[in-house]
Amino acid sequence: MVVRVIPSTCSECLVRCGSLVHVEDDRVVKITGNPAHPASQGAFCMKGINGPISNRDNPARITHPLRRTGERGGGQWERISWDQAVGEIADRLAAVKAVHGGRAIAGAVANHAQSRGVAVRLLLRSLGSPNLMINQDLCHGCRATGSMLTGLGGNGADAGTELAVARMILVVGKSPSESQVVEWSHLQHAVKNGARLMVVDPRRTHAARLAHTWLRVNPGTDVALALAMIHVIFSEDLYDHAFIAEFCIGAEELRARAADYAPQSVAELVGIPAESIIAAARAFATTRPACLMLGHGVDAQANGVQTTIAFQALLGLTGNIDKPGTNRLAKRLPGYVDNHSTHPDLAIPRALEEQTIGAVEYPLWSGPTSWAKAAHNPSLLRAVLTGDPYPVRAMIISGANITCTYPDHDTTVAALTSLDLLVVASDQMTPTAELADYFLPKTTLLEEEDLIMDTGGPCVSLTQRILAPLGEARSDIDIAVALRAACAARGLVEYDALPWASHREFLSFMLEKTGVGLDDLRASGFHTVSVTRDSYRETGFRTPSGKFEFHSSRLVGLLDDVLPSYRAPVYATAQEGFDLTLLTGIRSMPYQNSRFRDAAWARRVQDAPELRIHPATAARRSIGADDWVWVQTRADLPRCLLKVRITDEVPEHIVATGMGWWYPEMSGPDRGASLFNIGTAVGYGPSFDPISGSAEARNTACRVTRAETEDVALLLREVRRPQAAALNVR
Repeated sequence: MVVRVIPSTCSECLVRCGSLVHVEDDRVVKITGNPAHPASQGAFCMKGINGPISNRDNPARITHPLRRTGERGGGQWERISWDQAVGEIADRLAAVKAVHGGRAIAGAVANHAQSRGVAVRLLLRSLGSPNLMINQDLCHGCRATGSMLTGLGGNGADAGTELAVARMILVVGKSPSESQVVEWSHLQHAVKNGARLMVVDPRRTHAARLAHTWLRVNPGTDVALALAMIHVIFSEDLYDHAFIAEFCIGAEELRARAADYAPQSVAELVGIPAESIIAAARAFATTRPACLMLGHGVDAQANGVQTTIAFQALLGLTGNIDKPGTNRLAKRLPGYVDNHSTHPDLAIPRALEEQTIGAVEYPLWSGPTSWAKAAHNPSLLRAVLTGDPYPVRAMIISGANITCTYPDHDTTVAALTSLDLLVVASDQMTPTAELADYFLPKTTLLEEEDLIMDTGGPCVSLTQRILAPLGEARSDIDIAVALRAACAARGLVEYDALPWASHREFLSFMLEKTGVGLDDLRASGFHTVSVTRDSYRETGFRTPSGKFEFHSSRLVGLLDDVLPSYRAPVYATAQEGFDLTLLTGIRSMPYQNSRFRDAAWARRVQDAPELRIHPATAARRSIGADDWVWVQTRADLPRCLLKVRITDEVPEHIVATGMGWWYPEMSGPDRGASLFNIGTAVGYGPSFDPISGSAEARNTACRVTRAETEDVALLLREVRRPQAAALNVR
């Protein structure tokens, strides 16, 4: 048989590596990395190799619309046609809108930049609602907001392929070996070629083991460490005078703030000797070129935005911006549309955007000029339950499993259960979809066509549709277009925010002003974008001043203190008996958020939700390897059950876990999520980052107790193999 090799782009996670899909007849026989792709350069992970094939052929996949027939969460469904589904959904949206108005309709997606996020956002806008929830409030949100304020842009300036020529690499709160195969590959090659690696992380990650300098910072104190390094750079005159004078503002204010953070005064707080802080600051300031890799370890903190600003200030102080081997400002294909939330043809009135839930409290997250233009998730869930600041009675969720990915599982379930209408688009029945009134079948990666602006290349990458959709599955855009048409027929559409008739028209809109067509992308799978250096000299930075801002002018009037400063994490005031610090959000390469939990290839790597604990800490609690333990973070929250992994990767006072766990093979609407998911035991605030509104879910106090073997055996009686529980469909 002749095997065709089709260049494409994997989007099973946000890394979005270039791929080569090997097709024999109408069967995908394997998927590999594309060495020619300018960003990933052949790097590829197990999700890309296995995920697209296992998702399409998953025995638990649902490929036709369903309507709930029994009680919400009761697992009783009947198959209906697409016409029935979109018509009935439109009728019920009309009923909600007639009583409460368009803003009572909300949505939730995993990522607002890909098609599913764009589709739901623009459908909501068409109906007169600004209320979209995204997962980035706890991952990337603080970094993106901080980057917007300094002027480095929403991506925080990309180290990307610049790692190949960097001489100093500072990695903060990031473990690419567990989540970002491209960065991990580039990082290893850079160190092999002589780059100096400095890692800031409480855990002894693979990156920390590779590093020349490992700064084992106490959780939540990163900003104090950054300010102490800034103190050294100022006091020893190690900063780039010319760059600061011409391209920065706020340096003197930052100098005055850093004066309060001498290494000797913060050493005990951050857990690092003063001489190590001084040596790290000197090394970063004097080794050129240098770049910064910020990870999700600085997100989900009540001080995440200012932590981002403080570390990015190190780049501004040393002039390590937009030069070879430094953090490169985002380069985009001229005319390409990759930010639909700000496109003038797809806008809604500013007065309506200002009514986004969270915009009053967090205008730089939820307001018209914010990075995210998203609702504040905990506030929106509260609005569902209380009607404050106004009622939210319907929700459309696509490609997100929020009962497993949001903290405070019970509140999320209560909010979804209380809605007048819940619509979920997915490829399989998840704990979130179990609560829906209507289930809409989505395409999987091999059945989709999409475009991605990859600033790491930089390039525009194409995901090619390799196979026809199974059954009646539709893409996110096609689902949104059908719902919009049904709503328009009922007079519900207020704004022309979703003007396309198909997914193909949507993609053509993204490219129509670039001079590049879809056919041009099919041969190689990407179109390379030229790289210019020192682009800020021509265009300035994307701030009100046009400068890199140490002292953010956009925060003036919003905060009493606009400069970075240390703010004690919540575990510093722990309730009695909560004697350990819990790190959440630890990544595992086989999984993306809550996905792939029923994939045999993923479960062979990690088959249970795990808690990493130091050997001495385990011994004091009579906990052995592979024991199960109860974890609780507050007396008013439930506890969850995790499997122990004993490792000296974490220090004695810290334990660490991942997120998003559920057992698809278990019965019941939550499929074990209410017991085995750390989101059950962690609150969705307070406290909140005062700028982005991100909840302090990353660093919390906790207590850990050994679970009885007999109890665990009873609870795990249904956990046998990665095969989803059967649906009850009439």
